[in-house]
Order: sequence, then structure tokens, then C-alpha cells
Amino acid sequence: MNTRNDVFMSSPSTLLSPQESVVYAVLEAHKGRVVSRFHLIREAELSNLSDRRCDALISAIRTHIGADRIVTVRRRGWMLTN
Repeated sequence: MNTRNDVFMSSPSTLLSPQESVVYAVLEAHKGRVVSRFHLIREAELSNLSDRRCDALISAIRTHIGADRIVTVRRRGWMLTN
């Protein structure tokens, strides 16, 4: 039986928008470490991204992979967990 997370793990690009995919890739590259908004925007090469849009992308990614997989570290950024 495939769950939504199983499908995501096998083909993330089919569930995420292009911007969401880039942001997720940055979080995945730094899994287990806090990624600041500045670092996320810089590494994802999304310099025109507003703070609000960045938050919306994180929220959308959480919808696809599960809210508990991305932890918000207050005043520091986000961290992707296992």
C-alpha cells in the first residue's frame, strides 16, 4: 500500500512545484541542521522571494511530506528531520 509519503519519496518532483522542489532540495542537503531564511533563499537562488512567500513554500512542502518532517527553530530557521 502506497502512502502519500511513499509516493513523495519515490518521486518528489511530481508532488512539489518547481520552487517547492528547490527549497526542499536545500533542506534535504542540510538534513538535521537548521537552515536560516537567508541561507535558504541564497542557496535556492530565489533572491526575489519575500519572507511571506518563503513561509508559504515551507507550509506547502509540509502539506506534501508531513508537518512533522520540517521543524521550525524559532528565530533561526527550519530543519528537515528524518
